[in-house]
Amino acid sequence: MKKFEVFGLQSLPEIRPGDNLPKMIIDSAEEEIGALEAGDILILTSKIISKSMGLVKKKSDVKVTKDALAVSGRTGKDPVWVQMVMDEGHEIITVIPLNGIFREHVMDASEDIRCSTGLCDYEQCILVTLSPRGILHTCDAGIDGSNHPEGVVSFMPPDPDEVAEAVREEITAATGKDVAVILADTELMPFGTMDFAVGSSGIEPRSREFGRADKFGRPKFGGMDLTAHQLVAAAALHFGQIDAGIPAVVVRGYKYCRSDTRNIANTLWPVGNRQQARRAVREIMRATAGARPLAQRLLLTIASWFV
Repeated sequence: MKKFEVFGLQSLPEIRPGDNLPKMIIDSAEEEIGALEAGDILILTSKIISKSMGLVKKKSDVKVTKDALAVSGRTGKDPVWVQMVMDEGHEIITVIPLNGIFREHVMDASEDIRCSTGLCDYEQCILVTLSPRGILHTCDAGIDGSNHPEGVVSFMPPDPDEVAEAVREEITAATGKDVAVILADTELMPFGTMDFAVGSSGIEPRSREFGRADKFGRPKFGGMDLTAHQLVAAAALHFGQIDAGIPAVVVRGYKYCRSDTRNIANTLWPVGNRQQARRAVREIMRATAGARPLAQRLLLTIASWFV
């Protein structure tokens, strides 16, 4: 029988700026599961990283510019929130309105219609953004006001890979155990939300078995498993999204490929500049055109010229 275990560490206290997070994790693991072991995979929410690094701010300290006010006026988004997105250096790619069909969808997932209506009325929309590192964020640049005191928000660390590496090195130095570290954050999906990996250290984030022969000897169109994302999805069952209070998970017994390469060059996120991204979109649009009726084929082909 093959198995691996997923432990949610419940004894971690509320994290504050300046806390020694690696030591707190080590202590919590010793209390709850004996200790960290070599080969364990530590999966952390980005929020506790942000708190320990002091990446928090009071909304009252944000200076709103004319540009933020202009975007707010056109979208209905809180100008302070727009300004924080701009201050992070993110480019707004898409605006998802929280009315019409989108509001109907989120109401279907709510047990408190009144509370959900008030939330949608306040938020008005969700900003899909592109970070300076070229990473797409589907929810307001990763800025998060949940599970914080009123008027306080946290920000994503600028380089999650670097942070994961630092946490891993500190834990290894303190325990002598080689572990992997993955940072997780919540993103939007077409029908809800999911936690995804945003950085890691010590683990190959994606398998490299594309084209490998299957059990009948034929090359398989597959084998590019997003291992880091899959592990985070398992850990997220412990994280919860409201008040579970479990920001750290240990995965034990899962056999993985160790790697010290950086994810940004190791396929957790697409690597390339905007010209390459536009080229990819053009190629997809033109390939899709070949499978559509004439009018749509012409429209897609012409539209691809302007991407």
